[in-house]
Amino acid sequence: MKRLLAPLLAAFAAAVAPAAPLTLVKSSSVVADSVSTANPKALPGATVDYALMVTNPVANGIAPVGSIAITETIPATVKLRIADYGASGSGPVEFGDGSLLGTGLLATGLAYRFTSLASASDGLEFSDGSSWAYVPVADAAGCDAHVRAIRVTMTGTHAAGTSFRLRYRVQVN
Repeated sequence: MKRLLAPLLAAFAAAVAPAAPLTLVKSSSVVADSVSTANPKALPGATVDYALMVTNPVANGIAPVGSIAITETIPATVKLRIADYGASGSGPVEFGDGSLLGTGLLATGLAYRFTSLASASDGLEFSDGSSWAYVPVADAAGCDAHVRAIRVTMTGTHAAGTSFRLRYRVQVN
């Protein structure tokens, strides 16, 4: 009897196994400063892009990962650029699906939606350090120094072995 149940129990255990952790790699690059266009540095007033690459390991093929929320702390030494990162209406965070050259191959299965800075129903929330209900207000540079964290929520199920990238921009104080 044990011999007959062992494969069934192993299959059940695999089906309910917890998902392996996602891999997150964060990088930054200085886009511009007021001193050098050839080799910009993170001087006060400089613009810096942050990128988060999130990968779902192949091992999660049997344990789907869904409803991903990434919370990113914004240091006090910078202010978040809340103007559109890309095209008009795109919002301050860019979601780059892992799709291979726009073909749809290797797409993550996730979706991110931005409606407005004040929306409570899209995939982007802002915190001033005391509440996630904070609504950013742009200064003359299109930034808000009061934003201390952002939370980006994607819907769908993150396919195993795929990646997505989140990018946002800050200005050094």
